[in-house]
Parts: sequence; C-alpha cells; structure tokens
Amino acid sequence: MRKKLGKSNDKKDGIVKKSMDVLKKSSENEKRKKDMRKLEKKSRPKGYRAKKLGAITFWMLFLFMLLIVFVNIFSSSGSSNASDKADNLQVNKALAAEGVEFSKGFVAEYFTWNLGNEDREHRKEKLSYYLPEKLNDLAVTGDKKWSSTIAWENILLKEVEDLGDNRARIIFQVKISFENPNGQEKKENDKATEKEPVVPEKIETVKYISVPIFYDDEANRFAVFELPSFTYLDEQKIGKSIEFETEGLKPIKDGSTQNVRAFMETFFEAYTNDAKDKLTYIIEDPKHQNGLNKTMDFVSLKNIEIFEGKKENEKIVRTEVVLAEPKTGIEFTSTYILVLTEKEMRYTVLFINNKQYIDELKDKKKVDEEKELDKEGKKDNQEQDSKGETNQSDGKGTGNE
Repeated sequence: MRKKLGKSNDKKDGIVKKSMDVLKKSSENEKRKKDMRKLEKKSRPKGYRAKKLGAITFWMLFLFMLLIVFVNIFSSSGSSNASDKADNLQVNKALAAEGVEFSKGFVAEYFTWNLGNEDREHRKEKLSYYLPEKLNDLAVTGDKKWSSTIAWENILLKEVEDLGDNRARIIFQVKISFENPNGQEKKENDKATEKEPVVPEKIETVKYISVPIFYDDEANRFAVFELPSFTYLDEQKIGKSIEFETEGLKPIKDGSTQNVRAFMETFFEAYTNDAKDKLTYIIEDPKHQNGLNKTMDFVSLKNIEIFEGKKENEKIVRTEVVLAEPKTGIEFTSTYILVLTEKEMRYTVLFINNKQYIDELKDKKKVDEEKELDKEGKKDNQEQDSKGETNQSDGKGTGNE
C-alpha cells in the first residue's frame, strides 16, 4: 500500500512540474516578444509613423476616388438609358405643320373634279399619292352632272385631334363651288324659247370635313389612312370681352400723364416715318428699331392708359393707334403696349408689345401682396399675443388683491 501511494504521489508531482515548466516557458516567451517589440520600436527610423499614416491616408483616398469613378460610370449609364428612353418617346409627327399642309392638299384634290371618264382616271392618279389603293376607288366619287372646284384659301384649319401612334384627325372648314354646265332643268310648265342660251347652274356650300392622317416612319411620308368623314362645328360669335394684358396693373393719374401723351404723339410720328439710325435714340427694343419704314402713316391716338412699371422710372402705356395706308388712305386701328423708361428728363421706349415684361410685373405684384399679407398676419398675431399678456397680468393683479 505504501509503495502504491508513493508512486501516485510521484506522478502528481511530475505533472505539476511539467505544468510549471510550461507556464515558465510561456511567460519567458511573452517577455521575449515584449523585448523584441521594444527593440523594434527603438530600431524604427524617424518618421515611421508619419509614413505609415501617409500610406493609410493614400489608400483611403485611392479607394474613395475609385468609388467616385464607379458612381459616375453607373450614373452616366443610367442617364444615357434615360436619354434613350426619352428618345424612344414618340412625338406625334402627324400633328406637325407638314401634316396639316398634307391634309390640306388632299382636301383640295378630293373636292376638285370635272365631268367625264378621262378626268375620273386622272383624279384617281392624283389621289393615289394620298390614299391606299383599296380606298382610292371609293374616294373618286365624282358626278355625271356636277363638277366641283375649291380654292386653297377656302380650306380653313379648325381643329386638330391627337390620335396617338403618329395618327391625327385634321378638321377643315371648306367652301366648295359646284357647277352644272347644262343649267337648271326646266319643268314641264316652263315655256321654252327657241334660242335661249344655257346658263350654267352654280352653287356654293360650306362643309366641315375630318381628314385622318398617318405618318409612316419607315417610308418617311404622310398618308390618309381612312376615307374622310363629314362633321360639323358649332362656331359662335365671341360675345364676351377678353381680359386685356394690362388688366390688374396699377394706373397712374398724376401730372406726368400729360408728358407721356405728348411723347406718344411724337414717338408714333417718328415710328412710322424715321429710319433705323434715328429710331435707335428713342427705341431700346432691338426687335422694333426698324419702325414701320413708311409702310403706314400715323393719324391719331385713342384711349391712352398709363400704368406703373417694375421700377419707379418705368411706365406702361396701352393705346389704340390709328394708322393709314399711304396709297389709299384707308385707316386701321391697332393696339400697342409700350414700356417707357425715363432717363435724363426724357422718355425712351424700352419694349413694344412685350408680354414677358407684363407677366413678370404681375408676378412681382403677387409676391409683394403675399408678403404684405404675411406682415399684416404677423402684426395681428403680435397684437393678439400682447392683448392676451395684458389680460393675464390684469387677472393676476386682481387675484392678489
């Protein structure tokens, strides 16, 4: 028993010694590592930390720039895709002025024919440039009794309807002249004279016609894709007066109006007669420095109205001007809206019939009115707050008493 116990104790002592040796070695290794680190720090050259920090900064900046490049690449590709999509958005070319002129040409051919089979074939040939083959025969109606003509100036554009997909309906008012060369048929009761000349029968009529047109992108041309249809537009007279551009502006009615009226007389006399080199002294608007170049004569002014401009030295003048055609003396009344500016005790014309100036002035007026309303609202609120405070102080005083 003693021998066994001795052996077991020896084994335990050996394990403890080994574990102590391992701990000593690990602690010695840690000391060595610490010593090595200290030696490394001592052996590092001056500026090492700065170099390392610089390297880290460089790589961070490099990565940041790389990120920006990638963002720009993807955003540019996205914008190019957006632009491609915008390009793919089709603009209806049938609504263009060329489409309207094409439709007008078709209407002129559609309502023009003479009597006889030869003319019918000739008309089919002309309409083939507007209509598909299947519709061409149906369009060449013609008549055995009546011929038809239409003047270009009697084809008036009234309405344009967007059908999408490069299609549109163009509605015209047309004044057609029909003629029967054999004259009006006589009734049985009418007495016929032997040598009575035949008087052609003529009829003029007004119609509204709707022309469906299509623009073919592949063929790069217009076409009437269906036969035209007749319609009607209830056109009424304009009864209500339309608001003038100067409506809502602040009028001027002080002593300066007499000077403005005198200047207007002088200005329109020069505007109708003087050359450009003289007009540049009184007209700053580059669009109107040629004046009327003696194409009209100045007669008189009517209904002069004067309004405040954007600045204190600017005025807006609306007037009706009576002008006469020089060769015939025929008089016309025209409306002019002038913006005057006063410089060195004399007026010059800043703009003539310039809507943008008046719109900007109206917008400025709205902004000023809104600011004024805000000020009044704040003032009212402050007064109410001050009243509330005085009431509260009065209430406290009475309570303390």
